[in-house]
Formats: sequence, structure tokens, C-alpha cells
Amino acid sequence: MSQSIHLDLELPDDLARFKLPGGVNERLSSLLDKQDSGQVLTDQERREAEGLVDLADTLTYLGLKARAAA
Repeated sequence: MSQSIHLDLELPDDLARFKLPGGVNERLSSLLDKQDSGQVLTDQERREAEGLVDLADTLTYLGLKARAAA
């Protein structure tokens, strides 16, 4: 069973600009390119890619929420 919670957070004014740092974004792109080319990611690479995608999604979501709240 899933559960919902409601959080009130104070968001910094520039949260809408948050994104993955350049080097981190390059690493994610590299892992995704490797996977897209048909190469199998190691378990560690797969976990890393999944974590980076989750982080990128979270930053995007927070940025959209910050824009909507402005």
C-alpha cells in the first residue's frame, strides 16, 4: 500500500535553476550512451545510472514546483 505525505518546504529563490553539475551530467550521459549502444552495464554502473536519473528527476520536479509557486 502506498502512502502520501505533505511537506511544506522553504525553497531557495534560485531552485528553478538547479540541475546536475556538468561532470555528473556527463557521467550519466556516458552511462546511458553505453547502455543505448547495446553494451551491458555492470551492476555498479546500473545502480549509479539509476541513482543519477533519480537525482535528475528530483531536481527537475523541484524546479517545476518552484516555478509554479513563483
